[in-house]
Amino acid sequence: MVNIANLSDILTTINSKTRSIIVTIPQWMRWKDFERNLRSVANYTHNLEFRVHDFPNGIHKGDKFYVVHNNVIKGWMEIVGFTERGNDCEEDDKLCSKYIEYSGPFHYIDEIVSYNDFQGYRYFDLNEYKKNKDIFSK
Repeated sequence: MVNIANLSDILTTINSKTRSIIVTIPQWMRWKDFERNLRSVANYTHNLEFRVHDFPNGIHKGDKFYVVHNNVIKGWMEIVGFTERGNDCEEDDKLCSKYIEYSGPFHYIDEIVSYNDFQGYRYFDLNEYKKNKDIFSK
């Protein structure tokens, strides 16, 4: 049986973790061109959108949206919303499109952190990733 105090500590640790996702910007898009898009939404007046099949579990407005380009994590922006467009957006509906909206200033990462390009999104914690990378690179 799990001790209630231990369960409380576990839940506190989980809730205090930074929740975020990471996505890849296609290599065909030049970073300079993508930065132009980033500047256009820096003041939250507009949003950029990332199309997904399903919304990520446990990710909410205010969480981080990390961006990878050419196998390097460039930085992150704030998730500002989730949008569904299409018919009634039922789960089986092929005409339904789901988007993660992100906006605000882009927070560049000062160091070069490599991360292989991929499709879709992944759950991500930058500090955990760097810690594990250091452990496995030794």
